[in-house]
Amino acid sequence: MFETIKESLGKWQSNNDDRTKLQHTYIAAALGLLVAAGIIGLMNRDLGQNILIVAIISAGIFLLNAVVWSLVQSAVISRATLRSTSTTKKK
Repeated sequence: MFETIKESLGKWQSNNDDRTKLQHTYIAAALGLLVAAGIIGLMNRDLGQNILIVAIISAGIFLLNAVVWSLVQSAVISRATLRSTSTTKKK
């Protein structure tokens, strides 16, 4: 079982870039905190709500990062690749 997990993490490491890994970490943290908030909320309501707030903030960061990443990808990176290809064709 550990070998399977190790192989899966190795494939994930090699197949994804840093920004995708960051997005996966944000959403995993949000889901983990959501589950923890639910379980802890059964025993201590105030602590569960505080953990839920942190989970909501993590999900918000995930969404904000996704929007900013899309804007940068479409506005900056795509134009930079177009300019680099047009300058290489002119030479």
